[in-house]
Amino acid sequence: MTEIHHPVRLHAPSVITASSINLNEPQCIVLPNGIPVYSFPDLSQQALRFDLILDAGSAIQQKLLVASTTASMIKEGSTKYSATSIHKRIDYHGAYLDTQSTRDYTSISLFCLAKSLQYLLPILESILKEPLFKQRDFDVFNLRQKEQFLVSNQKNKHVANRIYTKKLYGEGTPYGQVAEENDFDKLQTSDLKSYHSQHFHPANCSIIISGPVNEKTLKEIEQYFGDQWSLKKKQTDFEQNTLFNPGLHQVDKPGSLQSAIMMGKPMIHRTHPDYFGVLVMNTILGGYFGSRLMANIREDKGYTYGIHSQIAPLRKTSSFMISTEVGTSATKNTLAEINNELNRMRTELVGEDELNLVKNYLAGSYMRGLDGVYNQAEKFRATLDNQLGMAYFANSLKAISSATSEEIKELAVKYLDPDSMLTVVVGNLEVTRS
Repeated sequence: MTEIHHPVRLHAPSVITASSINLNEPQCIVLPNGIPVYSFPDLSQQALRFDLILDAGSAIQQKLLVASTTASMIKEGSTKYSATSIHKRIDYHGAYLDTQSTRDYTSISLFCLAKSLQYLLPILESILKEPLFKQRDFDVFNLRQKEQFLVSNQKNKHVANRIYTKKLYGEGTPYGQVAEENDFDKLQTSDLKSYHSQHFHPANCSIIISGPVNEKTLKEIEQYFGDQWSLKKKQTDFEQNTLFNPGLHQVDKPGSLQSAIMMGKPMIHRTHPDYFGVLVMNTILGGYFGSRLMANIREDKGYTYGIHSQIAPLRKTSSFMISTEVGTSATKNTLAEINNELNRMRTELVGEDELNLVKNYLAGSYMRGLDGVYNQAEKFRATLDNQLGMAYFANSLKAISSATSEEIKELAVKYLDPDSMLTVVVGNLEVTRS
């Protein structure tokens, strides 16, 4: 056997910072009924990902819980397929079927081998166009959801998130809707049927498909989704007039051993010129494991297992949020340290080494998140609302790589004033105030 000698490495390999990336826009065809189909083809793959996106999220629902319940219940049986039949066929082909509802959209996603698509598209067509919403299935599902809600509502983090959402966006606004226990009792199958009829139609649909997409694939999609199964028009867009008031809101949970803390504010939209710089600023503050908040409050002070900040983009707006759970006795000190870190961002220039580290981290995250057609399709889906296209990600990488310490400080002065923040604390106030 030949012995292989490996040279001793005396120097670490050089680090190359990715500052640009070339991305192709998806191929697009329009079905006879007007549905756009965006494809990310890669014939070397064997699996297909099919996403049908409906412009139908909770922001446009007329009754709380309708959007999420409709999305979940369409898998529970249609005119042609029972719930058992649907699940058995999906399992037989080794596929995965998922439905989701967010504030802005509802999606039906299928992951399967390319050869199985022709057998599974009829199921997707049926649950999209003709779900049954059987009363018995609805009663079981709704009761289970209510029980999960009651269990979750015992957790400080869940309570804090519900209060934070209402205070951040404005109670009663499209994005500020928060369900209560009695909303489960008010929900009826007729609400689901009405919501489905109003919003599950061609004018509200887009399709994204990635993997070994060819002419046969596109013809099969047209066969099942190209007809005009409904003549409904696209609904009028909604207005999100955020009613935001900064300040401290505390909820007493006697006996709690931990406090849930959420702090933040409405943030600029992702189309704003400052947005990419704000992403860098947020990452330095609390957007990754090596962030300042983690270094201070977890590593140095030991108040928590984790603390993070994030920018959450929506169709109409974005939000900035810091969240953590800490021991009750550490609540007051944690809030003080968060404010210290916010003010440090606003008064001190970020060091060159720290800034380059964060730039490299973000560049690596972007490159990893855009590796392969499935990831590219996922990224494209996130920007579909604003028709930004894949150029958005190429431009963002350039903007991130060119960010300077002076720019980050200016943005922090502009957006990270602690007095402009909403703070929600849920815990044992007798201890936290001491």
